Amino acid sequence: MQYKILKRSILVILIIGICTPIVSAQKKKTTKWNARKYEAHIGLGLTNFMGDICSPRKTDAFVWVVPFKTTGYTADAMLKYNLGGRHYVGSSVFMGYMAARETIQKQTKYYYRDGIAFKSFFTEISARYEFQIIRERRRRTIYRQLGETRLKNTTFPSYIFAGAGGIFNIGNIYWNDAKGLERFSKGYMNIAPVVMGGLGTKLRIDRNTYIGVEAGWRVALSDGIDNCNGNKPYDESKPWTKHHYGKWIDQYQFVTVSLVVSMREKRNHMPNFRTIRR
Repeated sequence: MQYKILKRSILVILIIGICTPIVSAQKKKTTKWNARKYEAHIGLGLTNFMGDICSPRKTDAFVWVVPFKTTGYTADAMLKYNLGGRHYVGSSVFMGYMAARETIQKQTKYYYRDGIAFKSFFTEISARYEFQIIRERRRRTIYRQLGETRLKNTTFPSYIFAGAGGIFNIGNIYWNDAKGLERFSKGYMNIAPVVMGGLGTKLRIDRNTYIGVEAGWRVALSDGIDNCNGNKPYDESKPWTKHHYGKWIDQYQFVTVSLVVSMREKRNHMPNFRTIRR
C-alpha cells in the first residue's frame, strides 16, 4: 500500500511541477501590477487521525474512522497567488493537536483494543496547486438597481487542490492495562513527508473579503505519527506493539473555516499587505 501511494504522490508532485511554469508562462503581459493577485487565509478547523490506533483488524470490514476518539483541532495560515485565470499556487503553515485512543471494550473480534492512546502537537509546512472548477462571477451594481436580491448575486467559487509538504510532531504514547490503569508512557518525535488533496469554496462578504471552507485528506508517508509503527519488530519494552499493528501509513482528514482577504501585488510582484483593508 505504501509503495502504491508513494508512486501516486510522486506523480502528483511531478504534474504540479510541470503545470505550474506552463501556466505561469501563459499569463497575459497586460496584467496590472496592482491587481489583486494574492489571497491571505487565516483559519481554524478539525482533523481526524487514521493510523494503527483504532484501526480494524481487517481494513475491508469496517470504515477506518472513529470520530469521537480521533478528533483534534487545527489552526492554519496560508498565502496564495493567482497565476492567471483558474490557476493558483500557495504555501501554508498548518498547526494543531491530534490524538487517538483505544478503550477497553468487547470488540477485539473487529478492532485492536489494547488501551493505547497518543496525544501530539504537530506543525505542517506545505506547498500546493489549485484549479478553480467554479469561477467567481462579479456582477455589476446595476443588477441590484434592477431589483435583484443580494442572494441572487451570490456566487460560490470552488476549487480542487493537491500539494506536498512535511509534518513534524512531538507527543506522548500511553498504554493502560485491562483495568484502565496507566502502565507505561513515553515521549517521542516524528518527521514525515506529506501529500494532500481536497476541495474548497468561499463566500464573498464584500469586494475583497471572503469566508472560505476547505475539506481534504493528508497522507503521511510514514507510520510514526502515533508511534505505533507496524513496520518495526515486536519489542518487549514497548507493550503497545504486542498486537503487531498493521503496516499502514498514517493519514488524517481535515475541515477548516477561514477568513480570506485579497491583496494587491507590488511592482516587484510581492504581496502588498497595506491593501488588506482597502
